Amino acid sequence: MKSFTIRRYQTSDNARVRKLYKLASVHSEIGYRTGPWEQDFSDIPGIYLNGGNFLIGVIDDEVIAMGGLRKVSESIGHIRRMRVHPDHRRKGYAGRILSGLEETARKHGMTELQLRTSKQQIMAQRFYEKHGFIRLAGKREFYREGPFEVIWYEKTL
Repeated sequence: MKSFTIRRYQTSDNARVRKLYKLASVHSEIGYRTGPWEQDFSDIPGIYLNGGNFLIGVIDDEVIAMGGLRKVSESIGHIRRMRVHPDHRRKGYAGRILSGLEETARKHGMTELQLRTSKQQIMAQRFYEKHGFIRLAGKREFYREGPFEVIWYEKTL
């Protein structure tokens, strides 16, 4: 069995991270669409590594999983960019990335995590709920962000 390792993002990973994002999105319930919501890929260190983290999972030097934690405030972090290569799904890799991001959040004193996913991404909703995230009700429950109907989740650490 091939070894799966997790490490922090490095600038030299950018092309491989973008490739994984596109491939994993193509093979999701919403498909891949380019737009302004991808701007964070241009400055991953500035957006995620300043009080948060961006982790990648690697097998044989191939980036097959990723996820980011952006610091929103002293106590709140935002989980973003959770993706796993379609050939490597359902093997626990996303859970390990998420656990690493939660560990970073705790180390930085964050007590709450937030994230959003689209209404169409049923697999993602189940994954986050399985890992203790609770869907927010009310005005933030469903809203449009570009072509997506978005759902917010939160988790107390």
